[in-house]
Amino acid sequence: MNEQQPQVGATTRPKFWRRRNWVRGLAALGVVASVATGTWAVEEGKLNLGLRGIFPSAAPAELAADEFAKLNGNWADWSKGTAEAVADFYAKLESADAAGQRTALKSLQAKVDVMQRAIDDPRYRSLLEPLTLMHARLSQRVDFAEAALDTLETDPQKVRANKLSAQARGVTAAIAELQVYLNSIPNGKLWLPYVKADSVLKSLTANAASEASITLVREAKDRIAGRAGLSDATQKEFLGRPAFLNYEASLDQYLTAVAWQPPAPNEPELRAQLKALLDSADSYAVTRATEDAVKARAAFAAISKVAADGGDLLSAVLQKYVFNYNVRIIASEEFLNRLLSDARTENGRVVDNVLGAAVSGNQTTSTKVGVDLLPSSRTARFDLLLNGHIVSNTVGVTSEASVYTQGNHTFVARKEVNFDGLKFVTSPGTISVTPHNTTTGINVNVGGLFSGIAQNIANQEVEARRGAAEAIAAQRVRENVLPKFNAEVDKSFSEAGGKLEADVFSGLKATGLYPDAFVYSTTDSLLKLNSRLMSPTELGAGLPVSPSVADRGAVLLMHETAVNNAIDRMELGGQTLTEPQLREKLEQFFSKALNKPVKLEAPPKPDAADGDDAGPSTIVFAAADPMRVQFENGELILVMRAGFKQEGKDDVPTREITVPITFEVKGNKILVTRGNVVVSAADGEGGGIAINGVVRKKIQSALPDREVDSKVELKGPKNTVVSNVSAIKLTDGWIHISVK
Repeated sequence: MNEQQPQVGATTRPKFWRRRNWVRGLAALGVVASVATGTWAVEEGKLNLGLRGIFPSAAPAELAADEFAKLNGNWADWSKGTAEAVADFYAKLESADAAGQRTALKSLQAKVDVMQRAIDDPRYRSLLEPLTLMHARLSQRVDFAEAALDTLETDPQKVRANKLSAQARGVTAAIAELQVYLNSIPNGKLWLPYVKADSVLKSLTANAASEASITLVREAKDRIAGRAGLSDATQKEFLGRPAFLNYEASLDQYLTAVAWQPPAPNEPELRAQLKALLDSADSYAVTRATEDAVKARAAFAAISKVAADGGDLLSAVLQKYVFNYNVRIIASEEFLNRLLSDARTENGRVVDNVLGAAVSGNQTTSTKVGVDLLPSSRTARFDLLLNGHIVSNTVGVTSEASVYTQGNHTFVARKEVNFDGLKFVTSPGTISVTPHNTTTGINVNVGGLFSGIAQNIANQEVEARRGAAEAIAAQRVRENVLPKFNAEVDKSFSEAGGKLEADVFSGLKATGLYPDAFVYSTTDSLLKLNSRLMSPTELGAGLPVSPSVADRGAVLLMHETAVNNAIDRMELGGQTLTEPQLREKLEQFFSKALNKPVKLEAPPKPDAADGDDAGPSTIVFAAADPMRVQFENGELILVMRAGFKQEGKDDVPTREITVPITFEVKGNKILVTRGNVVVSAADGEGGGIAINGVVRKKIQSALPDREVDSKVELKGPKNTVVSNVSAIKLTDGWIHISVK
């Protein structure tokens, strides 16, 4: 179905798989009995139920008609049709089999495609964020629904065939690399028959799953693995080179795929775990509770054991939406140049012999180090640039004349550097020189009648030798600059790797804040770092709305899961701490993480008008989820679950305290404003309005409105860059902090 893109009105943010608890309850009523019997297909006359009982029977609130109606104006008709398509899909969960559900999903996918085209269209650039958010809201559900259906209907034999095909391609690629390597060695290609590379390639190309292919791969594996038994040490060493090891590894992977067997069919368990995954992920999106994350991970682990494909299809969807990076940094090339630049000016004497003349004088060399980003998908790749300008004033003396010269030479040295997040790798540098000499005077050693003639001859001779003199000057620059540039850069980045480990990584590892996954990448103008803080029992982020980065800026994006996962590493759960003890605990944690002393500002003393009673001073944190944050609709929402001890009074039972906080950048200040504090009982504990009022007063005192400096100081290798926070945005679980 081809749909035209309407004009865009306003919309709201999505939330992954979120729906109200009562909706889940309705869906659960029809599922429990059916799953428990384990006889879905039989009871329904072999009907393929698809997503029935896994997805709810009604659309979640975020996909209701009134939400789509917010895309109004020229989008009104499209919005109405989309709402109807969504309702039709959820209705078909009860009335149609998997084929009917797939038909409804195609209609939804068409709606997703319309929004994607609008997102990609520059004419809709001003509406990029609301379009992207609405697109995410619908596409996440469509992706999960399709993956769940595909998982339920996967043919184990097709899975095995696909695994074999994929690993066969890996063997083919390894053989191609081996061929290239052996072709670079005299008579090297004679080794191909020995390791059966030719016959393996031919057989796999004809039929990757045939018994003949499997037999040949086993024989090739045995032949290479048998190098340990060779008596010739040279041959043994040769067969242990990287190209052969890569070939051997690809054969191992193929044989692993051959040995793979699908799990025993257990559709009732698979359906139950799919529902458990959806429900727990949905609940986690609302609560960010540890329990929900654990349940989601457990459900996926169970799916991996009973799904015919080992959960691969669902893994791809989860990787996109809840296992993704939750900290992202984007820095412009200009910003990096401010951070890494270094300027020097050096003066020196010139003593040389050029074209038979004794040359002496002085020179001033000015250099500036910069960065030129280069495209790379897996590393931070850049050229370190050394731009130089040499101004010299010299005199060249021979027996016939003295020649005064002003040199004005420029050069650019480049040295490629790659950083994979762990170590720096440098390449040999190159240099280009543009020499320029200007003759400022010539004194000939001839007087009297012939002095004019001698002067003319000297002028002509100097001009004739200008090209050779400039070539020699360029060579001198290359000889003096490039070796020193190579040595200094190699030493600097070698030390930088160790410094990162000692000053940064060690502290993060010691506190559990070191990311479990990360990747650097670069374009010709941007450096990107994507990292994830997530343990095997935690969840990560989805994809954020793409941020824009100014030519002079950098952006930090942090998802609420990164903050909450970090809070868990502070081990506040179940702790009983006074305010000073809590502050000290946090100071110790951050000091250890950052490998430098960190001091936290104490809250202001209570206003004298409030009396002597400062409220409860000892916090009793709940055992689970003592503190959580959410980034929603422009607010940081702090949720704390804790009780309090009061001197001479009854303890305050566990409360759930919700504190909304907003940030506004005004000039060189950031205004931090606390909203209304909401206090309620938690975990069924008692306490009434009076107790809640005491806690509310305490929190308001501890978290007053404040004004902080927007200045950010970043220490580079040679200088400190002073920047300012230019914008703070909180939306859909992400905080975006822009620095210019």
